[in-house]
Amino acid sequence: MSERGSWFARAVLVYLVLVLVLGGSSSGGVVANFALQVLGAVLLGWRLWLAPVELSLHIRRLGWALLALGVAQFMPLPPAIWTALPGHAGVAQGFVLAGQPLPWLTLSLAPGRSLAALAALIPPLALFMAMRGNLAPSTRSVARLVVGVAVASVALGCAQWGAGVGYVYDITNFGRGPGLFANSNHQSSFLLIALALGAGWVMEARLSRWLGRGMAVWLVFGVVINLSLACIALLPIEAMALMLLWRPQWRRVPVLATMAGAGIFVLLAALFWPGANDLSAGGGLAGLSRRDFLVNGLHILRDFAPLGTGLGSFTQIYRWYENPALAGLTFVNHAHDDWLELLIEGGVLAVMPLVAFFAWLRARWLAEWRHGGAVRQVAPLCIAIEMAHSLVDYPLRTAALAGLFAVCCAMID
Repeated sequence: MSERGSWFARAVLVYLVLVLVLGGSSSGGVVANFALQVLGAVLLGWRLWLAPVELSLHIRRLGWALLALGVAQFMPLPPAIWTALPGHAGVAQGFVLAGQPLPWLTLSLAPGRSLAALAALIPPLALFMAMRGNLAPSTRSVARLVVGVAVASVALGCAQWGAGVGYVYDITNFGRGPGLFANSNHQSSFLLIALALGAGWVMEARLSRWLGRGMAVWLVFGVVINLSLACIALLPIEAMALMLLWRPQWRRVPVLATMAGAGIFVLLAALFWPGANDLSAGGGLAGLSRRDFLVNGLHILRDFAPLGTGLGSFTQIYRWYENPALAGLTFVNHAHDDWLELLIEGGVLAVMPLVAFFAWLRARWLAEWRHGGAVRQVAPLCIAIEMAHSLVDYPLRTAALAGLFAVCCAMID
């Protein structure tokens, strides 16, 4: 690697640390997220200046689909068109009640928030592009760095959980150990990724098994103190996947069937255990359970199909569907099902990048499972963990987890 490439690889690692340390909140760290976006744009420009970036056909298709989704948000529509769109009758009625003429509007009902949602893609995009080619740092270096940050985040989480000090964000899960994150669930999700990457690093570098076991116990402890049912449910499934990855002799039908059954049981227990899907500690706040979010979210999806409400608009639109009698100081910031929220906001235009992504993931997963190094082999597992967690939360709305997700994608492309 040339000297320029060496400096670039170091810069990528430094930026990844900044993303993991500063990007732990989707809304609470406005200044930090803006700084990460600016630095990400610089890093992306540096990477494109150093050398061309080769992109596979699947990635190019994904890029075009995302571009179409983004451009469509700001498409100006005359009143004759936007008033005819599903779900827009209430918007038109608002202008009528205010005695104002119907203006031209964008497809997105919240264009400012749509712009912010697209800007949030800069850090993961920068890391994805920076991790490609021979200018990128080694996957082993990335895994070692992620594990180091995770270990430190658990230490901070222990101080928060045990002594009630050291919380990074004003709005957070007090009484638990969110570490560098605002949301304790997101801390747990990060630790699951670190656990998988750490296992790959230990295997690939042939490190001491005692070091690996100690690291695993520490990270698992960090997951447990946060009481994230989804992540605790994903933990044994991840462990089974890692065992199957490095013990080919276990890939037999009886073993696979047993592990699949155990995994399904754990997931069902996490989903249907009394209070498991209630965000209000057992129902203390009516209307704030994942079931409420799902029911209202499906109503929004139905009313605004097929074009959606616009990227980033969920918080504003959700208020139209809440029961006014249950209104309080706590507000709903996300659907806690990112797949549903993406479809609500993006409509059919969001389906295109999803199809392109799954087509790419299917091809690359099989290739890395069979032929990749240990760290690269666990990258698809990390991707799957975040995708599964997104069914009941919004981990990829944070720059830290979105950036780490992009790094894992780059590892296998």
